[in-house]
Parts: sequence; C-alpha cells; structure tokens
Amino acid sequence: MNAHSSIPPFGGGKASARGYQVLFHADTINHCPGCHGVNWLVGRITAECARCGTALPLAEAASMGLDPVGHKQVALHLVAGGKPYRERRSDKRQPADGCVLTLHIDGAPRAFAIEDISAGGLKGEAIEEVFSSKEMLVELEDGSVHPVEVRWRTGGFIGLAFINPGQR
Repeated sequence: MNAHSSIPPFGGGKASARGYQVLFHADTINHCPGCHGVNWLVGRITAECARCGTALPLAEAASMGLDPVGHKQVALHLVAGGKPYRERRSDKRQPADGCVLTLHIDGAPRAFAIEDISAGGLKGEAIEEVFSSKEMLVELEDGSVHPVEVRWRTGGFIGLAFINPGQR
C-alpha cells in the first residue's frame, strides 16, 4: 500500500474504477515515468517533466478535489509543409549522460550535470544563476578551466558555448 493512499482518487470514484494514477509528490524526488528524469516544471495542478514533457497531476491537487485529467483529450497533428529541423552545429556532440562537471558562476563553484559536449560547447541542466552572472567558467574532467557563455535555454536545459573554443 502506498504512503499517499489517503488521497482521494480523481473524479471521486474508487481507485479500482479509474486504474492506477501516478501522482507528483512535492515532498519527494519524483522520477518521470517516461524518461526517469528528475527535473520538473511545477504548475498549480500538474507538474511537467523538463526533459520529455510528461505531465503528472499534483498529489496536492488530488487532495483538494481538482481533476486535471478529467478534461477532454486533444490529439496533436503534424502540420503539412513544415520545415524539418536542420542541425546547425559545426562540431559533433558526444553524449555525457550522468557526467557532472564544476561550473564556476562568478567565482562560486557549482555542480553542473551535462547531457552532451562538443568542441564548441555543452548542454546541461538549467541553473538560474547563470542568467545574472558576470563570469562563468567550466572545469572539465581533466582539470582544465574554460570561459563559457549562455547561448540558449529550452525547458530544463541550457546551452553553454566555449568563448575561446580554439584554445580548448
């Protein structure tokens, strides 16, 4: 039996009538059922995985009787004639799942989990402090330190570019 079993099911019916419902619990680490990620964008009644976009209802919303899954489902369709994504990077990316580097933000070291790295930069978890920083340095596994700057942000990720990629 679940520690959170006292939460009433959505729609007020029995749990056996609606099936198994995965809920987001704010007081624990939640692993996404879609990609096993742990970074979430939390709203009023749902939380969305920052990595893959899977949405889960908040357990707190369920306890208040809100029904985020009771709305009509909408099908998504591809738009005909849309342009396919074109890779614009000139450097080949190397996957780095599970690799944690040190990012120095205005001199303060911070753990930085990265997704991939290339000769031009790296992709990693979004850290709010980088957007107001004056200087950022990334320390690689070999101990070398390189200045970086933010190039993009999407979902729970940021792209950092090496300022002097030729010196890397």
